[in-house]
Amino acid sequence: MNALFIAQILGIFFVVAGLSMVANSKGTAAAIEASVENKGILWIWGILALLVGAVVVTLNNVWVGGLPILVTVIGWIAVIKGVFILIFPRAAVSLYRSFNKSGVLVFCGAVAFVLGLVLLYW
Repeated sequence: MNALFIAQILGIFFVVAGLSMVANSKGTAAAIEASVENKGILWIWGILALLVGAVVVTLNNVWVGGLPILVTVIGWIAVIKGVFILIFPRAAVSLYRSFNKSGVLVFCGAVAFVLGLVLLYW
C-alpha cells in the first residue's frame, strides 16, 4: 500500500468530515458533548484514533518526499491523539469542551476540508 492510496482514503474522510463540521456545527457540537459525557464512547474514540494511526504509520512510516511525509505525520497525530484520549481522558474531555464552546469547531472543519482537498489533489 502506498502513500497515494492512503492519502486518497484520508482525503475523502477529511473532506466529508470537514464539510459536516462546517455545515452542521450544532450537530457536531452535540455529538462531541455526548461523547465526552460517556466514558465508554470516549474510550472507543481513543481506540479508533490509535488504531487508524497505527495502521497508517505501519503501512507508511516514510520521512522522505512530500505526500508520504504528510501521510506519516497524519498517522502519528492520530496515534498521539488516541494515546492522549486513552491515558488522559479528563484532559481530553476538558480540551474537547473548550473547543466545543469557543467556536473552534467550524475552523477545525474548514482546516480538515482543505487538508482533505490537498490529500485528494496530490
